Amino acid sequence: MKLIARLLREPLFHFLAIGGLIFLLFGALAGPRPGPTDTIVVGPERIEQLATGFQSVWRRPPSDDELRAMIDDFVREEVYYREALALGLDRNDTVVRRRLRQKMEFLTDTAADLLEPAAGELEAYFAANEQAYRSGPRLALEQIYLGEAPRPDSITYSLSALRSDPVTDPSALGERTLLPARLGLSTSDAIDGVFGQGFFGRLAELPPGIWAGPVKSAYGVHLVHILESLPARTPPLEEVRNTVMRDWKAAKALEIRELHYARLREGFVVEIRGADTPGVENR
Repeated sequence: MKLIARLLREPLFHFLAIGGLIFLLFGALAGPRPGPTDTIVVGPERIEQLATGFQSVWRRPPSDDELRAMIDDFVREEVYYREALALGLDRNDTVVRRRLRQKMEFLTDTAADLLEPAAGELEAYFAANEQAYRSGPRLALEQIYLGEAPRPDSITYSLSALRSDPVTDPSALGERTLLPARLGLSTSDAIDGVFGQGFFGRLAELPPGIWAGPVKSAYGVHLVHILESLPARTPPLEEVRNTVMRDWKAAKALEIRELHYARLREGFVVEIRGADTPGVENR
């Protein structure tokens, strides 16, 4: 009994159970395999499926003529499908093979979407991947563009004027530019994207709350006023729980996919003949 209880708590057992249910459900919804090639059965379930699909798109049920047209189109598709299988057109077709693989992987991934983490599991996942959710430092600033190569006395005059008289209009100093005069709290990538690579790193060395500089950007020289500075931080789990849950399920989907493939792979003997690539062998 202890072994059974431990097995029921094992996440791997849950993966296999849910995956099995998904495959059984898909098999039931897909209906029976095609019968004899001269018989095509369009039953009530298929007709309801066609009508439901129409209503989901057009927000109304199909008319009799529209439903009849959809049934005719389904029959046409089925005829071509069966004839294509009879001719072997599905074999050695990269597009068909890839699509079937995607459908198989979709079924295993769906199993992960139904999972819920056990007690402490999401917290452990968050702790192991904490760096992925850490937000970098951010700065808010205003800047004055002094040109590509301003004279030293011009830099000194502008900086002195800004520091000695806080009401000095920054727009009255410097040169005209399309660069923004002010940026709200922004990440290093955002600021470097505006002013050029490395600009954020130079700003981090400036004292906050006063005009400082000169600071060189990809466009020239600036005086900068750091308005607000926020350090890098790791948010608490509750703040990013939805994102962590999504990432956890994605990781579980990959785990289930690989587990399912490994189980299927055990049923095959692979022979690689005439391979000249070093390290490639039968397995």
